[in-house]
Amino acid sequence: MSARLLLIEDDSSIARFVALALEELDVDLVTAGTLAEAREQLAQQRFAAVITDLMLPDGSSIELMEAGHARQGAPWIAFSAGLTPERLAALHELGVRQTLRKPVSLTALMDAVSSALQSSPTPAPVADPPPPARRTAAIDEHFAGDAAMFEAFLGGCLTRFADDLQRGHAALASADLATLRHVSHGLKAVLSLIGEPALAQHARDLEDACAANEPAEAARHWPPLAQGLEALRRQGR
Repeated sequence: MSARLLLIEDDSSIARFVALALEELDVDLVTAGTLAEAREQLAQQRFAAVITDLMLPDGSSIELMEAGHARQGAPWIAFSAGLTPERLAALHELGVRQTLRKPVSLTALMDAVSSALQSSPTPAPVADPPPPARRTAAIDEHFAGDAAMFEAFLGGCLTRFADDLQRGHAALASADLATLRHVSHGLKAVLSLIGEPALAQHARDLEDACAANEPAEAARHWPPLAQGLEALRRQGR
């Protein structure tokens, strides 16, 4: 019988990467894109393990941990691009077994899930090295050398970028920094995964500007990011 895993992740590109990464494992992956959906899934069924992002559209998965869900048997794996030493300590205090730094590699993700399914009592935190500079290195680093998997993931990302661009342009025009921050948060990990560190840095700078409520800075960082996304889409056609 397949082990049932819950993935709490609102970014469809990251969710697809996780699904592709775990195809070789005997798991049944259930996805929740919001805090509300995650609460519903946790109330309805039991899971062998939970993989969660921290930042969600309607809150933070830390609320689930504070409610005690990470201490109720199933090991929790948290991944995020902003894992400071203080945040790591807080997560482990709340019961999180393992942490992964976005962009997470295929190997690190599979190792973390395998370890969680084996119910290791003291799994070590997993952290990825900085993202590589070129796409070929990204295939080796994040996709275990599987070029076909990389191309499948990239194709989905290029399609998704059209929606990201539309949402980003609209958010900037209406000074909706919350939406712009959400768009940039998802893009920074995805762009690193596909070997675009310069664009990932633009996304990171944009997210920081939105978090600091600096519309002028946000307006400065969005154009080069948007231009880069458009260029990637043209190259992929």
